[in-house]
Amino acid sequence: MERSYLLLLGALSGLVSVLFHAVLWSLFNVVRPHTDASAAAGRLDFPDIVLHVVSGTGLGLFFWMSWGLAAMIDVAWWIRGMAFGGLAWMFVAVPAIISLARTRAAAAGATSVVALQWATTCLIAGLACAWSWQRAM
Repeated sequence: MERSYLLLLGALSGLVSVLFHAVLWSLFNVVRPHTDASAAAGRLDFPDIVLHVVSGTGLGLFFWMSWGLAAMIDVAWWIRGMAFGGLAWMFVAVPAIISLARTRAAAAGATSVVALQWATTCLIAGLACAWSWQRAM
């Protein structure tokens, strides 16, 4: 599998996850009236978007370096993608989110929104990379 293809796919999946989360957050705000704190928690600025795109690119690189989780044999591509995304979220995003919550004394709602943003980025990147890896094999 081409490394550059997985890097591009990872970057695009980071962007798709940001767009997906923005749509979900806007639907949430339509259903539930928002306060200033909840609006600030769900808003993504340009640096946040760039961070998710760069992280998606890094996840594509990690997927390539792990040979697509080659130890997992005879499993569907989506199981491989969910496993990679879950592991990436658990070992990369969760410690950062816990650190953010402890150092800034963030509210539980804001911390869970950030956790959900990173979970969607990790899962979409893992699924996209696993799908492309399966197609190439």
